[in-house]
Amino acid sequence: MIKNIINKFIIKEYKFKYLIFSILSGILFGLSFQTFNFFVLAWFAFIPLLFCIQKNNLKYSILYGFITGITYSLIAFNWMFLFLLKNTNSFIDSFIVSIIVWTGLTLFFMAWVIILSLTKEKNNLLFIILAASVWTVLEYIRNYYFGSFPINLLGYSQSSFIQIIQFADIFGVYGISFIIILINLLLFYWLFRGKKRHLLSAIFIVCLLLLYGFTRINQISKINDENEIKIGVVQPNIEQKYKSKKQYTRKSLRELERTGIFFEGKFLDILLYPETILPQYLNKNEDVRSFVNRTTQLAKYVLIGNLDEENYKIYNSIFIVSKNGEIIDKYKKRHLILFGEYIPFQGFLERLFSKFISDNNLTQEIELKVFELDKCTLGINICSENYYPYLSRELVLKGANLLTTHSNDAWCDGLSYPYQHFIMNVFRAVENRKYLVVAANTGISGVITPIGTVIKQTANQEQIAFEEKVYTNSYITIYDKIGDLFVYGCMLYIGVFLLFAFFLEKKQHNKKNRNSR
Repeated sequence: MIKNIINKFIIKEYKFKYLIFSILSGILFGLSFQTFNFFVLAWFAFIPLLFCIQKNNLKYSILYGFITGITYSLIAFNWMFLFLLKNTNSFIDSFIVSIIVWTGLTLFFMAWVIILSLTKEKNNLLFIILAASVWTVLEYIRNYYFGSFPINLLGYSQSSFIQIIQFADIFGVYGISFIIILINLLLFYWLFRGKKRHLLSAIFIVCLLLLYGFTRINQISKINDENEIKIGVVQPNIEQKYKSKKQYTRKSLRELERTGIFFEGKFLDILLYPETILPQYLNKNEDVRSFVNRTTQLAKYVLIGNLDEENYKIYNSIFIVSKNGEIIDKYKKRHLILFGEYIPFQGFLERLFSKFISDNNLTQEIELKVFELDKCTLGINICSENYYPYLSRELVLKGANLLTTHSNDAWCDGLSYPYQHFIMNVFRAVENRKYLVVAANTGISGVITPIGTVIKQTANQEQIAFEEKVYTNSYITIYDKIGDLFVYGCMLYIGVFLLFAFFLEKKQHNKKNRNSR
């Protein structure tokens, strides 16, 4: 039946069919992410694009790759323009920057398509692994080298597919991306080349991953918990325009205090507040200091976000305050947002990007710190630090047995970004097999178990406080031990494959020349 449909509607030459197919791939891929969350689509989203590549030359393949990429970007990153407009009030500037970002993201599709197009005559397992490896390496490059913009990597689409993502405790989110591309290619060759072994291979791989997933869920559920932590989270839902302006200081503090009333009489082990939630410097403003002192009566330790000035440098920090109001330590953000918290070549670029910069004078912290409290060793991430798997991994290797993320998504309240931001925490929890607690302002707060189950999740733009019991453990995963070695293996595989292909092509060329003489 499927073959008949293919022959009737796809194999026959219809005008614009490749354009339609490339758009279809972009739509399917885009819809697999939050807030749409049709995650199953990702497993076959690339098949229409692969068909376009197989049936066209390099030039047209690149064009169709671009169309798929721009369609995906417009759907998955539909919040980009509204986010910029909301924070700059400049339609033209917001539109231009959005186009730059959306177009930049398509470059990765085009690079992938080039490799596939140049090697499309091959359909064996070695080529399929090459295609999946190239995609994986491109995602890694995008994460760390393309303006640090790893939102909506392919693997993140599976945050709700708990059984599949257990594999992340070995190869991280990049391993999930690799497998999805692999399955797309296997299904494509089954559909369009009639290779039944490719279908059987796809089924075998998925079954193997599901078996691993169910097994690991059962094993991790039996990990001996060390300590029970009674933890509270405040999501105050304070608009960005009120957060840091001095005239709104008391208004913001009243909102914080009103939300925190929920914890009176409960006395928690740890109380979490979001990133930069204090409207003025803790050490310089009496109202702020007085508020924090009152808050410390609710828990043994309060973790609260504030900008911190130290030696004429400003840090994005989380203050750890004890029950008696003493600041016992603070965590300073180690990975800053490009153009959001710092700007390279500031003298030259500041004029161009000044409308898009909030706190461009922040200083990056170098020191890695975890914090030993009464019942746990705490590893902290601030906002975008949960983009980068290595940061959470380093905290765990340093001794952290409980992870927290403190974020401020008030910059884009009402948009889909907070959902896309939150689900990254699911992977950080699974990769390291730790409970992870998220405290967000305006965005989404929650509690995630070591198997990736979200046991508590707030609504976006909700003012709420909640408490939950979490547990510490000292389990070390394979991913903790090897990090992104899998990605480096993909890089090595690509290099060896291309080198071997080059020498083979050269050998065949020389042989052809000899035979022609």
